[in-house]
Amino acid sequence: MQRTQIYFPKDFYQDLKIGATMRRVSLSEYIRMILAEKLYNLPAKKTRLRKRKVDLTLIAKKAVNFGIKDLARNFDKYFEESLK
Repeated sequence: MQRTQIYFPKDFYQDLKIGATMRRVSLSEYIRMILAEKLYNLPAKKTRLRKRKVDLTLIAKKAVNFGIKDLARNFDKYFEESLK
């Protein structure tokens, strides 16, 4: 394997961390899985996700920083805007 360093936008990085946590693999392994699927049209390995229950607390801890900060307070406003 060749070592490299990649800078991801914050939202990419958070999504990658959640995906890796859901599949119970390292971030590096998850990125390799995605690249193999996209570059070589290989199916993603889903066996771990099916065999093990996803620990929702791990996902929730990673997802704390997602979304609009005032969503609960201004839900109606955002909902109406989404319908336009």
